[in-house]
Amino acid sequence: MRLGGPIFKKDLSIKELVKWHQQLGFGAAYTNWIEDRVECEEYIAAFKEADIVLAEYGAYCINILDTDPKVRKKNIDEICDRLKKADIMGAGCCVIHGGSVETGKWGTANAQNISQKSFDETIKIIQGIIDKVKPQNTKLVMETESYLFPDSPENYLDIITAVNRKELAVHLDPVNITCTPRRVYNNDEFLKSCFDILGSHIVSCHAKDFNMAPVYPTVKIDETFIGDGVLNYQVYLSEILKLEKQPTLMIEHLNDSQLEQGLKFIFAEADKAGIVFEGSENRIEYKAEGDAYFAPHEE
Repeated sequence: MRLGGPIFKKDLSIKELVKWHQQLGFGAAYTNWIEDRVECEEYIAAFKEADIVLAEYGAYCINILDTDPKVRKKNIDEICDRLKKADIMGAGCCVIHGGSVETGKWGTANAQNISQKSFDETIKIIQGIIDKVKPQNTKLVMETESYLFPDSPENYLDIITAVNRKELAVHLDPVNITCTPRRVYNNDEFLKSCFDILGSHIVSCHAKDFNMAPVYPTVKIDETFIGDGVLNYQVYLSEILKLEKQPTLMIEHLNDSQLEQGLKFIFAEADKAGIVFEGSENRIEYKAEGDAYFAPHEE
């Protein structure tokens, strides 16, 4: 199993960037596109030589269901471009979001987001992206969310089946679809059901956490950084380990000091489960410096 996550240091050379991944114990990396062809090849070669997998390239927060036809086409073209770049880099997956029925924005809750019409349009759009790009190295995957497709493991499997393209796979972020008290309280069982349903389709997972407000007029579930919540990481890691082709586990949505705590937590959880992350041989204890914010959903 390979762990990856953010690097907060700025203005690093390729060699320094690789070294930081090694020192953090990361056997996987978020993928950066480099416009200069020679430098791009050096980047790819340096990570390959260090046996660090280029895991995830982002095409996040681009609205494939924009109600303005011109904007929708522009957005889909942007995703195609990013999928091409991911494929050139040899990234394991390129992550997109499902669509919101709106224009000029992304991610607004709307009853039409999860309508049959939106499902049918989503299927055609994903098929079109894959058929246009024809990626050879990279899987197209979707970020799971609670207010748009895919909003459950069952719905994700329906999408996989309907698209019917081997280039579409599964990216699992269980925090994003833990949207009821039942799923919070029984998150170990919910995790198991995600893996039971999606199983061999999973190529990438996100690592973060959640808590539910103990007293609130309505249900309020808050995302937090890895190890600061109640997600059962013993079950999460064990379910990943069961898969024949183990997906990468990528830490996201935290700051520098939280990464220090998160790394201590995830390596402790791995030790309890008898798991050694690939590429963690040169790991050193991480000490946070500053409070830079890393969000892989942002350019």
